[in-house]
Amino acid sequence: MSDEDPLIGYREMAERAGIKPGTLRSYRNKGLLPEPDDLSVPDRPRWKTSTVEAWLLGRPGRGTRTDLKSTSATD
Repeated sequence: MSDEDPLIGYREMAERAGIKPGTLRSYRNKGLLPEPDDLSVPDRPRWKTSTVEAWLLGRPGRGTRTDLKSTSATD
């Protein structure tokens, strides 16, 4: 593995995303995370930094509620 694209786990990924590691575990259980790049250690998935960065770019912003309908009177 290149030093330019190191593998990171839940803790480092959570720090980059600004959320808790437990939230990421929940996301993974729901299929909302990319597949890990390394599963060589049981129960310790790891992702390439580039995989995490790409996922973060496509993720809705914090607080974004895509499930709500507009309540505006002009709709």
